Amino acid sequence: MKASGQFIVAMLGFVIAGAAVAADAVTAVQRTNAENFKDRALGVCLSTAYEGSPAGLDARTTSSVFLDWTYYDFEKANPAVERLAEAYLRRDYANPVEGYAGAEFKLLKCLDMRHSKELDGLMRQHVPHPAWVGDRPAKRRAEKR
Repeated sequence: MKASGQFIVAMLGFVIAGAAVAADAVTAVQRTNAENFKDRALGVCLSTAYEGSPAGLDARTTSSVFLDWTYYDFEKANPAVERLAEAYLRRDYANPVEGYAGAEFKLLKCLDMRHSKELDGLMRQHVPHPAWVGDRPAKRRAEKR
């Protein structure tokens, strides 16, 4: 009885450890090209907004890894995304809400760009298979019961 109890505790430990590893796995590799294209654009905007800072370096590194997970025309889309990010960062968000005088709202500008019609247009123009995951059609997701 004691040995089987220890076995159960050991197995439970493996299950919990396995769940922890799965929880730490990168999920972007499972998202569609459209989602990853837009998330990469957000990273480009943030890396420009916070250039020279640890946050800017992390955003640049993060946006770079999306190149491995997203199928699109890099040569044409990347400069267009950079121009769009720069345009959004030049916007004058001086006082969108009273009481925030002097705030630059760089993050807000990048979020607005991420959800913009302009970025949607770039995605439609440069991402040939927006519903695919990488260079393959997305697998059908199991229906919830």
